[in-house]
Amino acid sequence: MAALAGGGGAASAGGSAACGSATRATIATADATVTTAIDRNERWGTGVAFDFAQVSGATDLLSAVAADDRAATLTAVSRIVYHPVWHIVRLRALDAAGRILADVGGPYVIAPVPGVLRSDGRVIGSFVMSVQDDTGVTRLESLFVGNPVGIYLGGKLVAERGGDLPTSRPGGSAVSRGGVAYHVVARTYPAFPTGTLTEVMLVAPPAASLTAQTCAAVRAGEFGRVAERLARLTPGLTQNYHGYATSAHIYTGAEFFVRDGARQLASSSGAGPAVIPTSGTVSYLGRHWLVFSFETHPMTRVYVLIAPA
Repeated sequence: MAALAGGGGAASAGGSAACGSATRATIATADATVTTAIDRNERWGTGVAFDFAQVSGATDLLSAVAADDRAATLTAVSRIVYHPVWHIVRLRALDAAGRILADVGGPYVIAPVPGVLRSDGRVIGSFVMSVQDDTGVTRLESLFVGNPVGIYLGGKLVAERGGDLPTSRPGGSAVSRGGVAYHVVARTYPAFPTGTLTEVMLVAPPAASLTAQTCAAVRAGEFGRVAERLARLTPGLTQNYHGYATSAHIYTGAEFFVRDGARQLASSSGAGPAVIPTSGTVSYLGRHWLVFSFETHPMTRVYVLIAPA
C-alpha cells in the first residue's frame, strides 16, 4: 500500500493552495526530470564509463587506426559493437585528421559519447560511441514513467512507445490522440554522431482528485509513482534493495530509504532520519522533505524523500 505526501504535509512544505489547473504541468515537469536523467545516465552512467574504457583501450582498434587500415578498423569496431557482454549500439572510429575509418551500428541512435584514441601517448584518432538507440530509450521511458513517448529526427517520427504518436513532430503544446487531449512535453537531446533530436512525451489529463492537492504533493506523488514502477522493474528486488535505492535516486533525484520496521535495509543517503512517517514531511539534513512511501513486502517499506521544488 502506498502513502502519499498530501494534506498538511504538502502545505507545510509548499503552501496550502490546491494545484488546480497547474496539476498537469506539475506532473509533466516531474516526468521530464526523470526522462532527462535517463538521457544523462545513457551518456555518463557507470556502465557507459566501462564501455568507454573498452573502446579507448581496445588494442586491435588502436593498432588498426594507427596503421590507417580501414579493413582492420572495421573488424575491430564490429567486434566491439557485437560483443555479447558490452552494450554499445553504435561506434564510429576516425583517424587523426577526422576521416571516418569505420562506422557500425543502427541508424537512429541517441546519447553520443566522444573519445580520443591514443597510442604510446600520441593521439592517433578519435571515436564516437553510444550505448542506447532511439527505440531503446523510448522503451526505458515508457517503462519508468508510463507516458506515450516518441523521438523525432528532422521532424519525422523514428521511434515511439506507448501510443499512436503523430508521424510529424507536433508543433504546439497539445495533441489529441484516441479522443484524449494530451499535453506535449518536448525535449532536445544530442543525436549520433552530431546534431539534435527531439523527444516528445504526451501527458494525459490528471485525475480530478489530484487537482485538489497542493502542487508540492502532486510533484511528490508523481516521483513516488515512478519509484513504485522502478521497484516493480528491479529484478530480485528483495535481494537488491541497495541497487534499487541507488538507481531510483539517479532517475528521480529523491532520497530513498528501505526499512524493515526500525531496521534499515538500504539507502541512497546514509542513515537517514531516525523516524520517517509514511506520509507528510520529515526534517533531514537541515531541510524539510515530503514523504511518499509504499510496502514491497509485509513489514518492509520504501520511503521516498522528495525535496520541495
